[in-house]
Amino acid sequence: MESASNTISESEYGTHALVIYENLETLREFYSQYIKKRIEEKNEFIQLASFYETEDSVRKTLSAGHVSIDVDKWEKTENSLMIMDSLKKYLGNESQQSENNSDKDLVGYAKEKGKAGVSFLGDMGPFRYEHRIQDLLAYESSLPTRYDIDLKRLCLYHQKDFNTLSKEQKQKLLSHHAFAIKI
Repeated sequence: MESASNTISESEYGTHALVIYENLETLREFYSQYIKKRIEEKNEFIQLASFYETEDSVRKTLSAGHVSIDVDKWEKTENSLMIMDSLKKYLGNESQQSENNSDKDLVGYAKEKGKAGVSFLGDMGPFRYEHRIQDLLAYESSLPTRYDIDLKRLCLYHQKDFNTLSKEQKQKLLSHHAFAIKI
C-alpha cells in the first residue's frame, strides 16, 4: 500500500491515474498515506470525493487511523483539505460546471493559498450506482489524459464496480489514463 501511495505521490503534476481498490480498508489505508504525505510534506491542496463512505467516516479515518492528520486544522484553519460526496460531485446539481474549468479554478485557489498544487481523489462509484456507465465513459473521455496544470487526478474504482464493465469499456478507461494501479 505504501509503495502504491508513494508511486502516485511522486508522479508529476498533470497525472491522470486510475486506481482500483479491493475494499474499503485498502482504500482508507491508501488515501490516508497519500493525503498525509501530500498535505504535510508537499504543501498541497487535497480534494477527496468519497462514495462508499460518508464524509464524516472519511474524517474519522483521517484523524483516528494509524496514519493520521489533524483534519480540523487542514480543513478549517489551513483550507487545504476538502472532503465531499462524489454522488453530489458527479451527478448532482454542482456537476453542471465544466470539470476542466473547475480543475483550473481549484488549482488557482490553491496557488492563491500558497499551495504547490492539487490532488483530486474521486470515487467513480456513483456512475455504477445510478446505472450510468455511458455517462461515466463520456465523463472520463472529457478529461485530459494529461493535465497542463499543477493537478493530479486519481479516479478511484472499487474492484467490484470495475468488474461489471465490459472488456471494451475497461480498455477505454485504461487507455485514457496515464497509468492504472491496483491496490
